[in-house]
Amino acid sequence: MRLRESSAISLLLPLVLCVLLAGLFAGCGGGSSDQSGNGGGNQAQKKGGEAAKKQAPQKKIALGTVRSFHEDRRRLSLRPAANAQSKKPLAFKIRKKAEITLAGKKAELSDVKEGQQAQITYVVKNDVNRAITVHLFEAGGQSAGGGEKTG
Repeated sequence: MRLRESSAISLLLPLVLCVLLAGLFAGCGGGSSDQSGNGGGNQAQKKGGEAAKKQAPQKKIALGTVRSFHEDRRRLSLRPAANAQSKKPLAFKIRKKAEITLAGKKAELSDVKEGQQAQITYVVKNDVNRAITVHLFEAGGQSAGGGEKTG
């Protein structure tokens, strides 16, 4: 009797495995025909993604020297440090809520001077560079800590 039970189990085991594998394959492929039919769902997702990109413009960073600054118009012209950014000066409109720092400390718009080194984080909206943050550096590249030059 024992021999018959073990042979029945050995025959039943491969059958159960085949049924499980068939169910697994059927489950994986079942949803693909709906998704690949006309692609309507994917197009809707792409359109939603494009709309999100339009709502949140990509932040960019420019490094260079302040070429000119007009406080009354909140306009700044920056000569880029690298030709890869631009060969021409970059113009910026400084937002009213822009964060301005000088040597790592909070500063005012009136602290911006021609010839200063600056790092500007900005977004492009309606073809206008709009400064979000303006980080100014003291002359000579020293930080606010007054570190000594080594050389």
